This record gives sequence, structure tokens and C-alpha cells, in this order.
Amino acid sequence: MFGENPKESYSVARIVNKRHFLRLKNYLDEPMVRASIVYGGSFDEDNLFIEPTILVDPPPTSAIMTEEIFGPLLPVITLSKIEDSIQFIKSRPKALTIYAFTNNETFKKRVISETSSGSVTFNDAVIQYAADTIPFGGTGESGFGKYHGKFSFDNFTHEKAVLSRSFLTDFWFRYPPWNDHKLQLFKSIYRFDYLGILLTMLGFNKS
Repeated sequence: MFGENPKESYSVARIVNKRHFLRLKNYLDEPMVRASIVYGGSFDEDNLFIEPTILVDPPPTSAIMTEEIFGPLLPVITLSKIEDSIQFIKSRPKALTIYAFTNNETFKKRVISETSSGSVTFNDAVIQYAADTIPFGGTGESGFGKYHGKFSFDNFTHEKAVLSRSFLTDFWFRYPPWNDHKLQLFKSIYRFDYLGILLTMLGFNKS
């Protein structure tokens, strides 16, 4: 997509500033990480340019695997089967987004139900950010809150609960001294067990 020399392409963004350029460069400078590069890896500090870079199986404890990247560096972790990716995802901090490429409906359901992330997108990438009808945001380590359209409004809105009741009636068994009879009434009301309420009020034990 970027031609023989990505540096000459106007479609490849530059790193926002030198501090972040050096942060990304330091990720690649780790010897074991550099050894895992299979494509790209060149950079131009004067122009804040880093070539789109693919790495295969860099050390799991390396900075590129434990810090947020925000750059054109893509680590690829190989697994024996795609189902193993669920356990791999669960073993690491919660992701902002999971992109899963599969037509297996059972596996899709497993990704949704067995992993935790800000969002999940199947068979595409980044497109969920453009959909203003669904919330965008993280969870746990990847962030909190969500925005987009009404979700933004709700996120910054405090929903104040207001309850009001009349002075006309009250439940006498709310107040001490408490006993088994009052406890049984509480249990029956909590379960909406109208027969149990009636039997308890009449002095019968439902059981």
C-alpha cells in the first residue's frame, strides 16, 4: 500500500514528536526484539519517521509487549490454534479493542463471552471508532468511560436517584425489636411471595 519506499509516501504519518519517536525506537533497540523483526525496522530521527514494522514472537516481557505502542509497530504472537488466543488475551491486561478475524460463529461467541475489552470488532479494524451508534472506550487497564453521541452525554451525566413515598402507610416490621416472625415477612416480601406473606401474617409457618 505504501510503495517500495514507505518514507516517500504521504500516506504514512510521522511520529508526533521526538520524545515519542525515541520511545518507539527504544522498543526496537532491545536485542531480542530487533531479532524478531521480519519486515521494516528502519527509522529516520530527523524526519520522525519509523517504517511500518512487523515483529514475530518478540519476548513477552519486552517493553513492546508490556507498554502501549501507539506507533507503526505490530508484534505478532504465533499460537498452535486460534482458540489459544483467548487464554493469551485473558493472561494480559485488558485490551482497548479486540480484533478477531474469523467466520466461526462459535469462536466469535467465545471471544465475546470469555474475554474482557473495551470493544470487539470482527473481520475489520478501527472501523468501530467511526460508528457513532456504539460506545467507544476502554475497561480496566485500558481505560474507563465511553463516548460517541449520546454515550458521551451519559458518561458526563450524573443520574441522581430520587425515591418518594407517602406518609399514609408504613411496614411496622421494618423496625426493632426484630424476631423470626419479622424476618419471615421480610423474606416473603423480598421474594414477592404473597402466599407466604399471608400465611406469616396469620401466624402460620409456610413450610
